[in-house]
Amino acid sequence: MTTTAHDVQLKDCWDRAIFAYGTAELFALRARSYRRLLNAISGLGIAVPLLLGGAVMTYGTTTPYLTQAALVAGTIGLAQLLLSGMSVVYGWPASLEYALDSSIDNRAISERFKQLGSLANSVPADFDARYRELVATDNARRNQDGKAGVDDKELRRGHRAALRQFQKECSGCGIVPLSMQSTDCDICGRFKWTR
Repeated sequence: MTTTAHDVQLKDCWDRAIFAYGTAELFALRARSYRRLLNAISGLGIAVPLLLGGAVMTYGTTTPYLTQAALVAGTIGLAQLLLSGMSVVYGWPASLEYALDSSIDNRAISERFKQLGSLANSVPADFDARYRELVATDNARRNQDGKAGVDDKELRRGHRAALRQFQKECSGCGIVPLSMQSTDCDICGRFKWTR
């Protein structure tokens, strides 16, 4: 059986669908992490003054514990201020926005490649044009994502998520992942990482 150009393109569609899905998963995980951090910072910034103000309103300013409460609230407030400054310096809000955008784009790219890849039995006349356009879109997204500092653990975790989603066998361990539990596999495991 000879391999045609369409066969190569169809296989590439499935490979790219898997890769884009894994990338979407890793950026979704990053987005959840950044959202939790930013929500915690915002929550501290609101909760501490409200609690201190509520204590003053409830017990008045003459209570013996107000000094200690103000000291604790001030310390927590300073920590919140430091975290807020760090979030600006490290660009956590922008990183959250980027992670959300990348996750959405990569899911859409994965789905489009999946649709193209499923056309093996009836390849439409405009397949080549659709394929080239989608490859260009995917390459542009990959170039952007490559600048986001993705590490090996994230790649392995994303790869495992994609293999699990597409029910594909890992080329390293030969197993179709059924869970996101990290394993000793150098291809789809060894990530024990959560943000």
